[in-house]
Amino acid sequence: MKQSLFFRTTAIALAILICSATAEVVIVPSSGIGTISQAIIKARTGDTVMVSDGVYKEDVFLKTGVYLKSQYLHGAIIDGGGKGTVVTMSTGSGIEGFEIRNGTIGIFSKDPDVTIIKNRIVRNWMSGIIALRHCPHIEDNIIGFNRASGIVGWNMRAAKGSVEHNTIAYNGGFGFFLGGTSNVQFQYNTVAFNQKYGLKMTKDASESVVKYNNFWENLKQFYDNPADNYAFDPAFTSPKVKYDFNPEPTLCCSVKDAQGQNLGARLKR
Repeated sequence: MKQSLFFRTTAIALAILICSATAEVVIVPSSGIGTISQAIIKARTGDTVMVSDGVYKEDVFLKTGVYLKSQYLHGAIIDGGGKGTVVTMSTGSGIEGFEIRNGTIGIFSKDPDVTIIKNRIVRNWMSGIIALRHCPHIEDNIIGFNRASGIVGWNMRAAKGSVEHNTIAYNGGFGFFLGGTSNVQFQYNTVAFNQKYGLKMTKDASESVVKYNNFWENLKQFYDNPADNYAFDPAFTSPKVKYDFNPEPTLCCSVKDAQGQNLGARLKR
């Protein structure tokens, strides 16, 4: 039995190495591939799907281990057509650089080792991101103008993931709602102008690490923000017209992270 288990484990490890060694880039659009979904069907674990600028009106279901990337920052737009989840993640998958809009939920994740970075997740009918069980690595995203909360996490545990350096603003619900037996790291985010609390944690989620975030002009909370956080005007450049959440340098910001970078999403003009 032990020998059999050894051979099975070795075979799995070898298969992963082979997939990594033969990883390919699948281009959208290209010959025979007109949609993101068609590219994902063709892609294998370890592959990257690279998407050119344009509006792609579809719901996307990422395969295990496939990385989805916009060729130019926010140039590729995935439009959910007003209903359903726009992007659904799978184990080991990632998404980078897209605008994700006009769905019921922007991104849904419940599997481990998920990466969500540098996206603009806006104007969805409910929440921008919903994550269950496993905490994705959520970094440098703009999550704004969604009708419900920016991010919702439930029973979200952080084995590897964290929520860092995001700008979560102008959402109709909470900036970040964290419930169930969640334990995550939430830091260096800018959480501003949300119509409910900037942060809402249930009692069972109170062991989460919440530090070095800027909470500004959200609905006044009935309790103080956790210690080691800030409250100052982020001085967004033009958020409502151009989705430009970069701070005006003459007006902001005296508080930086440990590397001297601004809080919130670190996206250059």
